[in-house]
Amino acid sequence: MTWLVNLILAICIIPSALIMFFIGFPKEPEKRKMIFGVRDNPKFHEGDAAKRVKEIAGECRKGALMITVFICVATVILVFLPSTTITSLAIMLLVFALFLIAIPFGKGNTELKSLKKELGITKSGTVYADLKNTNVVHGLKMPLLILPNALILLESVFAMLVDFGVIRITETLAIEKYSLTMMSLSFLFIGVIIVPVAYLMDNMRNTVISKDSNINANYSRAKKKCWADLFIAMSWTNALAVAVLMVLYMLIYNDIAVLAGVLAYTLVLMVIVLIVAKDQIAIEKRYARDTELELLDDDDCWILGMFYYNPNDTRLNVEKRFGVGGTVNIAHPAGKVIMIIIAILLIGSIGFIIWAAVTGNLDMTSINTPF
Repeated sequence: MTWLVNLILAICIIPSALIMFFIGFPKEPEKRKMIFGVRDNPKFHEGDAAKRVKEIAGECRKGALMITVFICVATVILVFLPSTTITSLAIMLLVFALFLIAIPFGKGNTELKSLKKELGITKSGTVYADLKNTNVVHGLKMPLLILPNALILLESVFAMLVDFGVIRITETLAIEKYSLTMMSLSFLFIGVIIVPVAYLMDNMRNTVISKDSNINANYSRAKKKCWADLFIAMSWTNALAVAVLMVLYMLIYNDIAVLAGVLAYTLVLMVIVLIVAKDQIAIEKRYARDTELELLDDDDCWILGMFYYNPNDTRLNVEKRFGVGGTVNIAHPAGKVIMIIIAILLIGSIGFIIWAAVTGNLDMTSINTPF
């Protein structure tokens, strides 16, 4: 693996680890409506319970910080080590090691559920229906999402025409043949995933937090608008990245050009995610005083605070309790299929990387990567 590939992976791994840490483990989680995926309760802020909640939050945040530091330091070290099969395997597995940050979150979720039992907090509350807003409110303007992905499709067609010599920009391309097509199609694949995910998120059932229907509608619309902004910004970033990289790589292709392109693209995406996360927090604070209902306690339906399993809920997708966005209801038939596919892809990817390393097929020291 070349120094460039190591550096590109580091650019992706380190910011991702930091964002996961700061979003999942805030300094004052007791001020959130969810503490490690457990719905906040007034008893959590009384006497010894308040001290215990603070201890749990502190321990879990410390554990998450240690994992984050380990991932960041290990990534930096591997960047400067000589490229071998072992370092190639290690730095690629660090991508999957990002999931380790979820372990302290699950630990905090388990301990808070135990604390609830100690305090005698049992399932209570009511499922409220907002009959005035039976239709789902929306925050996504689909044309703004379709347009950049349609542009990426056109860019991909253009790339293929250039690679196959139908369109001649220069006598000799700076980049290897078919690399433009591979690069543009990889971004198009991302768009193919983003569009249906954005549609599902925008069509989630309205959240009921108040007896006032207008508050419920405004709250749901604000949250969905926030998610829509994320998907639209990512799609336009991808469309712009394809255009810039295509022009750059047709005329100038070297290690510095690749590094500059990946660095700029990654930084823009990280800024977008941080802005959206900040907006999500602001929305929760804005509507905190309007949450006047004693909602049904469904904490037991959240496995480790991350995986939702509720056979009594007909929804396919629900809002996450760890991270930003939504997740599927594993109890839903389609949810089971989606989770099985994700598990197969995840396990298969790790298995393939290890197999490639053991058999020697992971030797990338001579690869001149197109992207």
